[in-house]
Amino acid sequence: MSETRDVQSSAVLIKRYAGRRLYNATDLTYVSSHDLVETILSHRRFVVRDAETGDDVTGEILDRLH
Repeated sequence: MSETRDVQSSAVLIKRYAGRRLYNATDLTYVSSHDLVETILSHRRFVVRDAETGDDVTGEILDRLH
């Protein structure tokens, strides 16, 4: 459990807002799907959370990038 928390605390936090808008809470900028692909290619960890519920929706976002 602690390991999961450590990975998430070192990851870039992306918040998903209504209308599928994604906001990088670390860099304070809106991001596109292309930006997320660049993040993956640069081997940076990130987690996507629904801004309203706080649910982890990273898997859902990754599925859309396919």
